[in-house]
Amino acid sequence: MFIKKLLLCGSITFLLAVPALAQTALVRGTVLSKDGEPLEGASVFVSSLKWGITDAKGGFKIEGIRPGSHTLKVQHVSFQDHNVHITILPNQNKKLTIVLEDEVVKGAEVIVTASRTEKHVEDVSVPVTVISNNEIEQTGSLRLNDILDEQIGMNIVSNHGTGIQVQGFDPDYTLILIDNQPVIGRTAGTLDLTRLAVGNVKQVEIVKGPSSALWGSNALAGVINIITEKAEHPFEWGATGRYGSNNSYDAATNISLKKSNFSGQVFGNVNSSSGYDLNEATLAPTIPEYDNYTFTGELGYRFSKNFSLGINSRYYSENQNFRDQVTILNTSENLVGTESQQDVSVTSTAKLLLGNIQLFEGSVFLSQFNSESNLDFEETGDPYFADDFEQTFDKYELKSSTFWSDIHTTISGIGMNREDLTADIYANVPYFDSYFAFAQHEWNTSKKLSLTGGFRFDSHSEYSSQLSPKFSGLYKPSDKIHLRASVGSGFKAPAFRQLFLNFTNPVAGYSVFGSSTVVEGVQRLQEDNQIQELYFNPNEIADIKAERSFAYNAGIDLFPSNQFSIKINAFRNNVRDLIETQRIALKTNGQSVFSYFNLNKIYTQGFETELRINPAFDKNLSVALGYQFLDAQREITRQFDDVVNGQVVSVTKTEYVSLFNRSKHTSNLKVFYTLEKLGLDVNLRIRYRGKYGFADINSNQIIDDGEYAESHTIINTSIAKEFKNRFRLQFGVNNISNYQNEQFLPSNPGITFYTQLNIKLY
Repeated sequence: MFIKKLLLCGSITFLLAVPALAQTALVRGTVLSKDGEPLEGASVFVSSLKWGITDAKGGFKIEGIRPGSHTLKVQHVSFQDHNVHITILPNQNKKLTIVLEDEVVKGAEVIVTASRTEKHVEDVSVPVTVISNNEIEQTGSLRLNDILDEQIGMNIVSNHGTGIQVQGFDPDYTLILIDNQPVIGRTAGTLDLTRLAVGNVKQVEIVKGPSSALWGSNALAGVINIITEKAEHPFEWGATGRYGSNNSYDAATNISLKKSNFSGQVFGNVNSSSGYDLNEATLAPTIPEYDNYTFTGELGYRFSKNFSLGINSRYYSENQNFRDQVTILNTSENLVGTESQQDVSVTSTAKLLLGNIQLFEGSVFLSQFNSESNLDFEETGDPYFADDFEQTFDKYELKSSTFWSDIHTTISGIGMNREDLTADIYANVPYFDSYFAFAQHEWNTSKKLSLTGGFRFDSHSEYSSQLSPKFSGLYKPSDKIHLRASVGSGFKAPAFRQLFLNFTNPVAGYSVFGSSTVVEGVQRLQEDNQIQELYFNPNEIADIKAERSFAYNAGIDLFPSNQFSIKINAFRNNVRDLIETQRIALKTNGQSVFSYFNLNKIYTQGFETELRINPAFDKNLSVALGYQFLDAQREITRQFDDVVNGQVVSVTKTEYVSLFNRSKHTSNLKVFYTLEKLGLDVNLRIRYRGKYGFADINSNQIIDDGEYAESHTIINTSIAKEFKNRFRLQFGVNNISNYQNEQFLPSNPGITFYTQLNIKLY
């Protein structure tokens, strides 16, 4: 009886299902831009259930739709979402033509750094700044340091090159990427930003706060990702020429091609200067004479709408020439010096789209950095000092992106890094291997609320494994109010220098040892009678370990009108085991011996705010005003003698003190104006940095009077004229106030002038 009932039930179900299946309908159509161009890669949803992606002709087809009322939604990057209500009849073959409007929301830049998938900056739940190619062109910026120096909450640091400070962290805590791949070749932790030309840059994306959950080590303070231009036209050629103060010139050219499924691009840049000297009392110049070259190339081929391959490469070379002086046995000897650097990288990528919802991306990144330094006696030509440095970094990664619907997206990946180093000033350096896995899920619970959670696991050959979680949320109660919050951790692995450095500066005479070489290094100096006083027993210096941070960010964006916006972000970073140099001994020549330590605790906290105004009374005027307050402190332990009950006793005190080289107050003002009748663009940019502790002269670990660098203001301006939409002639003046200080800001030569011509042909 039970079997008969089961068969009867199945038969009835089948009989009912067949007509229903027969009555399902088909929806097909074409998605176009408002100019009538077909849009490939648009996502088409029917009631968030059935969906597809448009082909190269903008076409789509969705089958198996049940009769009834449905909402059809179309999404495409850089265009507004389009919703249309449709009624489906049984067995209908419905055809639609859908036209998308250009994206007009505020801050419509599409970024990838914050989530490792394309998102509008307005939909990102972590603090993000996007510097457009238009702003780079308007300000006349040539190198990455030029444009970053004018961003709120970022300070240029001149120490072994020109680096950037983010949220109070030194340059070695910010990861620098070009098209999602790391740039190597740091000196004392600083990646010299003057190595990076921006002539072929589409935009620069800055993510502030720990980003190790997606990007791993060196992203403890944040990530700066340089996104280069991609071919968009059948043929495009551009060139830039510039001449300025200090006999500096810059020439660049960019050629791109796109035909059918093939695309290619070549960029070249030559940059040179005679250097400058802010202190004529010394023989060595502040910035020596130099010339450098940058070449990049990119090729891509799309075999089908689902599969493509690409390869790009970068080559950088720099040469410097200078004179210096050294004292030997109370006799001054003149030296001639040369330095050279080469940076080479190659990236190959493959993309495979399966079933319209699954995207696989594989990449192989190979890079090598070389530098060579030589100092010879000017009179005899005999060598005084030589150093060779070679670093390789290879990265292999497979990433998966699953677009379940417009509500759920999952990003995951696995990979491996291998890093090796050979240098005269390093001892017993092994190669580093690390393996990583990461995952992140985005959940758009509604139009108002989206949540993102993820983690990354890193296993390293030279230090313990690291787990870096992160969680963030974005809430939009209305179009005029956006709320963001994030919490997460980051880490930074000990660098080669912090473990294996064995270096004595040949001119200044100081010495620096890594944690694994300090015992042997100090012992050697003692045997040579070069140690006057020891501050730490080298045998008691512990092995350093990876630094860890835990951070909070919370912000609000307000859009009272289309002409006015204000953004506020508060942050707090708690760091333990921060690695910093400390003086461990005094040499008989008056110089110091340094090594590396994990400090107990530090924190950086504060807030940033940015106000943007595009007044309705004049659409040609744009004003941006920014301010950052920063409180950066570290925990120290000091011992001193005190009188207790009439007796002198040794007292140990633990307290927080301000970190050196951090300004509490920084601000900027940027004004851009277009005189349409004359075809002129003018701008004024003002950058203020408050005073900060510069050097611990008396070695008491706190900032005393006389150890502060003064506050300063840098004012830049330029005016440009366009001709026939192809030529742009620009005149500029940087540092109008002529602020100069070799000790505090050697990267700034004082007031400079330049003339620049840009040419662009399609």
